[in-house]
Amino acid sequence: MSITRANLETELVSRVQGYLENVEMAVTFEGANTDLNGPIGYAIRQSGGTVASPSLVADSDLSSFEASDFDKLADIAEYRLLLNIKRKWGKVDVKAGQLSESLSQFAEQLDVDISALKDDLNTSYGYGVASLSAGVVDLDFAEHDPDA
Repeated sequence: MSITRANLETELVSRVQGYLENVEMAVTFEGANTDLNGPIGYAIRQSGGTVASPSLVADSDLSSFEASDFDKLADIAEYRLLLNIKRKWGKVDVKAGQLSESLSQFAEQLDVDISALKDDLNTSYGYGVASLSAGVVDLDFAEHDPDA
């Protein structure tokens, strides 16, 4: 099975449809949802791939990934999508007389979900963890004992 953009869109919408609807983002998943373009492109780039056009991710941009990469791509894309949703949400609590709406609870729940997903990405894929590599310097010379 090759991964398609529609596959990723279907997964993302199924995971966060309520959030998408709450901020009036599209919940379509036929492979052309512009609200999911950024998160999918981000996931591809963070997973070592490239996209031909940052403004329009295509199935061909996913061709270098195996089916086993699907979960990682979907998880990273979901993380970026939740960040986008959080940035789009600008509502705060409202109180007028006896009527009140606690709109900030949505943002608070998003923060909880974003944090949990980031921890999961770190645990599952090492995402967000800096890596350090070391090497050996070979100077290609030999020391000689002058007393020998």
